[in-house]
Amino acid sequence: MWTIWNDLLQLFYPRQCLLCENLLIEGEKQICLYCLCDLPHTNYHKRPDNPMAGLYAGIPQIGETTAFLFFEKEGYTQTLIHALKYYGNKQLAEQLGRSASLKMKPDGFFHDIDCLIPVPLHPKKERRRGYNQSEWIARGIASVYQWPVNREILCRNIHTATQTRKSRYERHLNVEKIFTVKDSRALAGKHVLLIDDVVTTGATTIACIETLAKVPDIRISVFALAIVPILTETGNDSTIQRYPVHSDLHSECAAYKDL
Repeated sequence: MWTIWNDLLQLFYPRQCLLCENLLIEGEKQICLYCLCDLPHTNYHKRPDNPMAGLYAGIPQIGETTAFLFFEKEGYTQTLIHALKYYGNKQLAEQLGRSASLKMKPDGFFHDIDCLIPVPLHPKKERRRGYNQSEWIARGIASVYQWPVNREILCRNIHTATQTRKSRYERHLNVEKIFTVKDSRALAGKHVLLIDDVVTTGATTIACIETLAKVPDIRISVFALAIVPILTETGNDSTIQRYPVHSDLHSECAAYKDL
């Protein structure tokens, strides 16, 4: 009976790919297989010189770090983030978290994790949106790795001003000291995986890490669904990673962070 009703729904309300708008075939969910393969993957988890690691250089508690997709203005990733922010598509967030995990797990990336911690929203913002997209990304990851998600342990107690048009330094100040850990003893000696949706300058995740790092013997790894591409300058002695402070791409990405 369900198959018949499903076929009728497909006849009158055909399911289309969010990206190319072609009809989805059986087994495809929201994104067709072609577009899923064509997403701008960072593959940072395969790189010994992982550029994202530079954002957290000097933090002794940091473990592994990676992002799934590059955030490109008017590209596929922006369309997906748009769907997460404007249309409350939490199933898409879960699907993308699962897709990322299916790429990372065979390569042995992320291991010995005790729990997943989504970057929290302020309660007021979460009530307005209806859900925390980072939590649903975490749920997708958990469905593959079989690790628990702890959405209560890290709290956001200050509702920050918009980060659009702010410089990297201003964004760091904007999120400084706004998070608290509810129960430090529960995380002591644990390896946690911090989950965020979009990393621009890293200010939000760094603020979370600085709060979590006060827990004794904690180890912190980081996953982001998307990241603004990191520019590199190669010198004689080292590679310096930097962000263009006032780029349109940063402002565009920050706008989605603030919605």
